[in-house]
Amino acid sequence: MSHDSELDRHAVHQLLVKQRLHDLEMAYCRGIDRRDRELFRSVYFDDAVEDHGGMFQGPVEEFVDWVFGGFMSRINSTAHYVLNEAYRIDGDKAEGEIHRISYHRILEPGVDQRFSAVRSFSRYECRGGIWKIARRTSVRDWIVDTPQTVDLLGGQVAMSLSAHGNADRSYVELPLFSPGPID
Repeated sequence: MSHDSELDRHAVHQLLVKQRLHDLEMAYCRGIDRRDRELFRSVYFDDAVEDHGGMFQGPVEEFVDWVFGGFMSRINSTAHYVLNEAYRIDGDKAEGEIHRISYHRILEPGVDQRFSAVRSFSRYECRGGIWKIARRTSVRDWIVDTPQTVDLLGGQVAMSLSAHGNADRSYVELPLFSPGPID
């Protein structure tokens, strides 16, 4: 086997792993935004640990309960946008720094919308040929609360609002994106 073909195989492997890690990050965001608990949970190993700053620190099962329990009960809608992704892979372990902008339509008095920038530092592992998150730590770069301009929801820029769960239009328009765990 030539040196070049060995380098090519290594490069292709690296790209496939990075794509899988990207898919995990997309599933994390979609799971929250669509309120798909099963999808959200599926990006983590059973023994994973989440450090969400002062908001939550602990095992993944408790984190999922916290997200889909009390935390989301005060939020009408969310949208998470992944901006920058940087991954480093070393055998069956990888690390990633993910920059994300989060939007939350809040159900609290005096706060209509919350925008925040978050960076997550994830440690991934490949176990039995499956890559998932083993540990994640998140820090906030900034946060802004603003009133919602209801007038902008109609008129020339009118568009239906997104929903969560099976009520979201994506499940009608994109049947390949059915609810449930990541492949």
